[in-house]
Amino acid sequence: MNFILPLDVLSLRGDSFYDVVEEFCGKEVVELPKFQMINSSVDLIEVDDAFSILQIDSHQTTSIKEFLGVTGKDNNGKYSFFVMPGIRLKLEKFTRSLRTFLSSTGSSSSLNIKSLTISSELLQRYPFLIDLINCLELQLLTDFPLDFISNMLSNITRSKNLYRYEQSVKDYAVSLYILGGRNVYDFVRLNIPGLIPSLTSLRSILTSSKKYFIEGEFQYERFNEFIELLDCKYAFCGEDSTSVVSKVCYDSRSNSFVGFTLPLKDGFPCSRYFSTNSFGELEQWYEKIDKSFLINANVIQAVCPSNRTSPSPFLLAAYGTNSKYTARDILNRWSKIFDSFMTQNIRILGFSSDCDPKQMKAMGDSMGFFSNEHTGFEYHPDHFKISLFKANAPHLCTKLRNRLLSSTTILLVGDRYAGIAHLIQLIDNRSKIDHGLTLSDICQKDKQNYSSCEKITSDAVLSSLKTISNSEATQAYLQIIKCIELTFVEKSTNVIDRVYNAWCAVFIVRIWYAWLQTTNSDELNKKVSHSHSTVFNEPIPKRNFFIAIPTLFSLELNAHSLTYLVILYAEQKITEEALNIALFNSQMCFRTFRVARSMSGPFSSVVNFSVYEFLQRVEKLAVLQSIKWSSESKENNIIFPKHHKQSKKTSLTRLTSTITITVTEQALEVTVFSAYLKANQILSVCGLSILNPYDKMISFEEVNRLAYKKLSRSKCTTSNKKHIKSNENDDENEDDDEDEDEDEDEDNEQHRSNRQRSESDIVDEHDESTSIDDFDLDILLNVSRSTIRGMHIFDSIDNSQADSFFPGELNGRIKYMHKKTAKLISVICPINDVKRNKSEILSKKQNALNHLNSF
Repeated sequence: MNFILPLDVLSLRGDSFYDVVEEFCGKEVVELPKFQMINSSVDLIEVDDAFSILQIDSHQTTSIKEFLGVTGKDNNGKYSFFVMPGIRLKLEKFTRSLRTFLSSTGSSSSLNIKSLTISSELLQRYPFLIDLINCLELQLLTDFPLDFISNMLSNITRSKNLYRYEQSVKDYAVSLYILGGRNVYDFVRLNIPGLIPSLTSLRSILTSSKKYFIEGEFQYERFNEFIELLDCKYAFCGEDSTSVVSKVCYDSRSNSFVGFTLPLKDGFPCSRYFSTNSFGELEQWYEKIDKSFLINANVIQAVCPSNRTSPSPFLLAAYGTNSKYTARDILNRWSKIFDSFMTQNIRILGFSSDCDPKQMKAMGDSMGFFSNEHTGFEYHPDHFKISLFKANAPHLCTKLRNRLLSSTTILLVGDRYAGIAHLIQLIDNRSKIDHGLTLSDICQKDKQNYSSCEKITSDAVLSSLKTISNSEATQAYLQIIKCIELTFVEKSTNVIDRVYNAWCAVFIVRIWYAWLQTTNSDELNKKVSHSHSTVFNEPIPKRNFFIAIPTLFSLELNAHSLTYLVILYAEQKITEEALNIALFNSQMCFRTFRVARSMSGPFSSVVNFSVYEFLQRVEKLAVLQSIKWSSESKENNIIFPKHHKQSKKTSLTRLTSTITITVTEQALEVTVFSAYLKANQILSVCGLSILNPYDKMISFEEVNRLAYKKLSRSKCTTSNKKHIKSNENDDENEDDDEDEDEDEDEDNEQHRSNRQRSESDIVDEHDESTSIDDFDLDILLNVSRSTIRGMHIFDSIDNSQADSFFPGELNGRIKYMHKKTAKLISVICPINDVKRNKSEILSKKQNALNHLNSF
């Protein structure tokens, strides 16, 4: 009796053919055709005796002979090999079935396709067959739709355990699952049988992709694979953090607990640090170790040549933190990241972050930017290549906007003040058609909303403000934000204009500060009383008339870094693609956090995540990113939807022509001085006494001298306050000024995540049990029930899973508790009171087990 083979068995090749052989003949037999390079049914049919090669006495066949038969000698003493009867029977029966199947289809396969007729009755029942044939004849279908249709139709004719899928269909299924979630995936799969793999198979596909992230591990090799075909020699690194749910989870891949704050060594987190086989040690960690309430991410943006589109940002590493680290830790980490990429012939152009005081201090110390801190960077072999740092430009714009909204500051500029009152007056008195503003654009509750910065600094708003009386200071202040946008955010700005706008913003601030320094406090307060409607009972200190110190440092630091980068280009030490300034920011970190939050599912209101959940989400994002990149490289025909704004931005990411004139140091000097003259012109209408041509007008050198004095005296210090579970940073200057309106993070969400992810742990109680002598036992008191349902507690486990279980004594019997279950028990009965006696602690454990058993 022959096997019942799939209808397409004769067309199978490679892995698909070997899968069928394994299905009908077993794992042992499939190694024989693989060894002989028989990779199709037709090849196997044409071989007279597939076992003949085993009669050759060769060391190359030793490995497969071990499970196919027995070696020996015949009566004449010659070498002989005896094939196991069961193995020979299966393969010969499979070959015979193939030959029978071939003979039964031989007549039909020899017919010309044009002679094939379809009955009119069938066409009337299924008229789409005509359209299908026409599409195939005219070749209107691309490869992916053809794979899609043929895959589905061929699977319907097979049993479910023989379903096979083309790689393009697998990529589509993975993308559908990541973008739509489990409910959408199941809805499609259940209604169209054979179209996409089951969820079990899908998990295997995701696991085989090897895109998973281990907390604290830096993926240098994976990044090298990511860009090996892109011909990239430059990259930029962004670093940022966001709030997470403080929750500890067990990661079976790394055999460690994720959610505790990893210790730092030379600025790098010690990955897999919290790995243990002792339940008691886990309890001590819960008692003594801080849980992470922030997750820190390092993201790399590769910079490609001008004729290529730069790829999506790459997540290099992510790890939980409690924010208890120093600027020295940050510097050590950045230096090692730079060195690691240099070994791969990729130069990190610089590092970017928001205006966090620790990171700002690290940037200033490394560049020697008004800092006397000894960092040792001067001894680095690439000393002049790693001193580029940039504060995140969109974050800098929002900080300036928030300062404008602050109720505790009066931004006094000469005889005028900058404030939202002028914008509100503009909305009330002018048509929206003229300016495009609404009150929600001005009175923003979301202090990290960058789009509102773009709206209030649009050309239409700046032009309309000229009709509002006494709004000159507001116009000047908005010009600062506008210049930052044109310099560091706008993609189409050429290099010389970037330098011009950067220094224009700097000189507006410098001249403004110079005026404040040359005017005494009493006169300033008198000006406020004349120009501002609010009555103040106490004198306002000078610091409340100006921008915050971290903002000042960020602005100066960015302008100097940009100028240095352009000088390197002028000296031909870097090439043109290194001037793609719009890519150099830490917004890529923010976008990664935002996309990860959006993956909570269409029926979930929970947008936050724990450290472990974030790592799981970015794993899916990495897989999706790989498939998208294959699509853009035309390796598959899967088309992903694009937002109309995204398509416009993508076209601008190509660095077509940022160099419009020859860049020289002399041209840069002229540009910088032109920016000073422009800043002078902008502020001249604000009534600054130092700009009065009929009075003692301040010189260019004096403005810079006062700025140098200010920056030398000011410090961007870290807060000494106790760390709180928030992303808010306390800005401090030399006057201990704390600007609470300045540093509210975009991710200040207090939603608690109730979702717990679980992985199926396959345990075979009939397998050989792990020896109990290999572990230290944790003894629990009697539990009220003999069986524990809903918990991963077993009588025996497989040796391969020993690392994922805690051994323990329960009701006088040896049990194995999965580390996820142990984590739940530790959460329910944490040891926060060191004065509790041992019996009370064990009683808590017993109650926890009984509680979990009731579910």
